[in-house]
Amino acid sequence: MKQLNFYKKNSLNNDQEVFSYFMETMISTNRTWEYFINWDKVFNGADKYRNELMKLNSLCGSLFPGEELKSLLKKNPDVVKAFPLLLAVRDESISLLESASLSDFKFYDYDFSKAPSKEEEIDLFVKFFKKSGLENLIRSKKITNIYDYVVGVEAGLDSNGRKNRGGTIMESLVKNILENIYHLDDSNFTDQGTPKKVKELWGIDLPVDKTSRRGDFIVNKNNKIYWIETNFYSAGGSKLKSTAGEYKALYNYFKQKNVQFIWITDGGGWKSAESAIEETFIATDYIFNLKMIQDRILDEVFI
Repeated sequence: MKQLNFYKKNSLNNDQEVFSYFMETMISTNRTWEYFINWDKVFNGADKYRNELMKLNSLCGSLFPGEELKSLLKKNPDVVKAFPLLLAVRDESISLLESASLSDFKFYDYDFSKAPSKEEEIDLFVKFFKKSGLENLIRSKKITNIYDYVVGVEAGLDSNGRKNRGGTIMESLVKNILENIYHLDDSNFTDQGTPKKVKELWGIDLPVDKTSRRGDFIVNKNNKIYWIETNFYSAGGSKLKSTAGEYKALYNYFKQKNVQFIWITDGGGWKSAESAIEETFIATDYIFNLKMIQDRILDEVFI
């Protein structure tokens, strides 16, 4: 760990005190209002099949929705496009095993992008409607509007994106700090940096350990290149230990190439992986949290 005046100003006299400060000043969450649901994406997803869903709405309240679906498919076969979304599936084609108890494997292949035209094709989609539980769902009268139901499905699917949104929020927070506190701009820093991008911007050959490597931020300041990685962990898990090990190895690689490696990480998840990040913290020069960079610790690093 590199000793900085920032630590002395905060009365941190040794590695252990600096690490304790790092852990104690972490924030518990980086959630913003945008974290929960991307409503534009939800309604765009539902509206993509609005016409098909409105036609399927005629089945609501029916005692025999399977039979009525067969008649509907003869007139409007394109409604099958909406079937996967009714089951919270994004795929346009699905292969299904008839039964897990049969000795011989029998599969059914469904292509929902193609409207059925033959009687046997229609029967196959009616079978899908029944066996997947959609018929029972509609017959139960627990839903009265299929479009509204699909909005709920889309909201549920979108919740899976919260992990990615958490990472994006962290990058936005760091970018905002770099631009507004350290006054970096397009002339000396870029996000999602690659060797090709760095070469185009500054004519510098940036070494990387693998061609797919992409830095969250690359800074070109005072004749030095700084590679910055950011992440935020609200919860613990085995990934945190492997991440700490990966970044320790990345630091060692860049050190040999005369590239400064900075890791900005935060979140309460590190409380459960404290020993893993402590080892990397002590073994590398620059690991900071959001409060530390907000308090201008990078002023010393960028000299």
